[in-house]
Amino acid sequence: MMHLIQKKGTLGIRGHAVLYVLIGLLVSGASSQAADTPEQEVSSLKLKLNLLMNRYSLLCNRLSNLATNCSAPAINCTVCPEGWLHIEDQCFFLSTDRDDYFNSTNKCTEIGAHLAILTTKEQHDVLEQEGKRIGGMYTYYWIGLSDIDNEGDWKWVDSSKLKTPSWDVLKSEPDNNLSGGLDGEDCAVVHSYTQTWYDVPCSFTYPRICQMDALRLQ
Repeated sequence: MMHLIQKKGTLGIRGHAVLYVLIGLLVSGASSQAADTPEQEVSSLKLKLNLLMNRYSLLCNRLSNLATNCSAPAINCTVCPEGWLHIEDQCFFLSTDRDDYFNSTNKCTEIGAHLAILTTKEQHDVLEQEGKRIGGMYTYYWIGLSDIDNEGDWKWVDSSKLKTPSWDVLKSEPDNNLSGGLDGEDCAVVHSYTQTWYDVPCSFTYPRICQMDALRLQ
């Protein structure tokens, strides 16, 4: 049994390695020739990019089917828009502009996304790294969590109940502190460096994290 598990794991690693090598060769080949003019180069690169994406899609889907047939780890053949973070089968975007919770919700909706629903350690880890990369003085970001409808009943923007909280318990969060106003603190932010959440007044202004499903390659 142990030998079988090791064999399956090795197959998954080798499969990924083969995919990356093939993509590397394709990219290398695509960049080896330059067009005569900038316009021709742009046209040529667009064509080569489309060919590469089609080839990548074919290879990834074939590898995914092989992994499924031999019970190897699953492979998701998905992509995210430029500038978005690809985490598992989701795409995340950290904004740099600040707004209140409701306007932030609308801004995510306008680009086909929603305020982030953070449920895994991997999501927090990657968002922490991106927050540090962006830098700046702002480390708090709106996430799609609130108890606007019923005090103490925290729900995500898709109306699902909170199951894996990451509140800063050392600071007794959420505390619904009335110092921010009579409405209390009904909306949540994540501190990107500590991966902990805080409840704050929905009228406060922060950057936001938008989230959407990753796009599956055809």
